[in-house]
Amino acid sequence: MTTNADRRDTSRIPVGTGFTISFTLKGHLFRGIRITNLSVGGCFALVEGRHAHCFMRGAALEDLALHHPDLPRDPIIATVAFVLGGRPGGDVTDMMGVGLNFLCMEGSTRQALEAWVGAASAAQQMQA
Repeated sequence: MTTNADRRDTSRIPVGTGFTISFTLKGHLFRGIRITNLSVGGCFALVEGRHAHCFMRGAALEDLALHHPDLPRDPIIATVAFVLGGRPGGDVTDMMGVGLNFLCMEGSTRQALEAWVGAASAAQQMQA
């Protein structure tokens, strides 16, 4: 497995509605969580605000899996880097943003993710 200390220097690729993740956090299974961007070092996820109590900075996410046919599905260990919005006991319709850092993944997963990010970045540059 490989680790990565600083995630801010990696290219972030905006992604569409077909990109989701699943993970376990504090014993709770989260599925179908939409992400809005992805990099080799992490992603930005949208979570229901009523779960704000689970998403404290530094909280460890286990078995994070990327759900998209073009992405690797091997489990990734991640942590919460930051939270935007949300409040404990918030309304079910409230959403919050969660920045996630990927801490540890298999080498083959990292290589596949690097290849995907590189190809997506090149495609975006060609469209610009």
